[in-house]
Amino acid sequence: IVIAAAALTAIVPSLITGDWHYWIYTALSFLVMSCPCALVLSVPLAFFSGIGLGSRKGILFKGGASIEAMAQLKAVIMDKTGTLTRGDFRLQQILPLGEMEEERLLSLCAACEQNSTHPIAVSILAAARERGLEFPAPEAMEEIPGHGVLARLYGEEVLCGNRKLMEKYAVDLSALPEMPYGAEVFLAVNRRLEGCFLISDTVKPDASSAISRLKTMGLHTAMLTGDSEPGAKAVAGEVGIEEVHAGLLPQQKLEHLEDIRRKRGAVMFVGDGINDAPVLAGADVGAAMGSGADAAIEAADAVFMTTAASSVPEAVDIARSTRRIALQNVVFALSVKLVVMLLGLLGHASMWMAVFADSGVAMLCVLNSVRILYRKDNR
Repeated sequence: IVIAAAALTAIVPSLITGDWHYWIYTALSFLVMSCPCALVLSVPLAFFSGIGLGSRKGILFKGGASIEAMAQLKAVIMDKTGTLTRGDFRLQQILPLGEMEEERLLSLCAACEQNSTHPIAVSILAAARERGLEFPAPEAMEEIPGHGVLARLYGEEVLCGNRKLMEKYAVDLSALPEMPYGAEVFLAVNRRLEGCFLISDTVKPDASSAISRLKTMGLHTAMLTGDSEPGAKAVAGEVGIEEVHAGLLPQQKLEHLEDIRRKRGAVMFVGDGINDAPVLAGADVGAAMGSGADAAIEAADAVFMTTAASSVPEAVDIARSTRRIALQNVVFALSVKLVVMLLGLLGHASMWMAVFADSGVAMLCVLNSVRILYRKDNR
């Protein structure tokens, strides 16, 4: 269109006026003015600058599309363990409910959990090693996502996992007393409840301020977790999360995420476990903690290497700043070019103004793009 307009500018008025020199000069100026260097350079550079700033702060964006999507979020959904909490679970209490002693219960539980990287499993293994207990490799083992482990030890069926696992295999929990806040791991042998382990986690020190900052940015906050409802609500109340859904399997997390998306708009999910991979992939933006499972990191659009909760609002802020600067460049470049092009067609703009509209505007847009790297809050 621009080339056709320049050709018409050079030919049609020249045929009418006979002043070929003037109108060819005007057409050439018009071509220089309309050169899209500013857009071609500055918009990608704005996103490159955003990616660079994120990497300085331990936030890895997997491309400009991730930043673009994050800038338009309406809600942020988080997992609990390893995201809002430290993930440094410690075994607080062993409650025998059958004939087995604490050491025997802990040894069987550690044998079932020895191949797991889940923070709860790690805490059980650590407690067993601290007590100097030995635990054999299971004769057979099956990990049931969102439930726990089904293993065969000493010729007996051993179930080790959460309440859902016990209910799935019809284990009677009627003898279980009321438990204080914490994650529960049940152990059943031949579908008979033998004991319960109480493991507690600590909330990250910056979690509350991170959630508060997300709210000031106009974002709805929610928690989707597979942990028990009392524990999830306790953490949510402490950090200020508005919406809580607990006791969820991976598919149920995805269903709740889609429901929140319908109500609120574009959503980001932040998690770190292998069970979070489906919901990370299903969110508009998936963000994984760098200390999490490889499957979660692979499915995510952004990775937080610092594991700090404050990385979440920081990433959203960088994405919004990047998109805002890119839009500034588009508006500025097009506005200046349109004005100069009109002045050129009317005979009020010379070649030096055309060069400014091309190279000068491109340089100003490039400088504006790089500006994000030198924000005052950089450390």
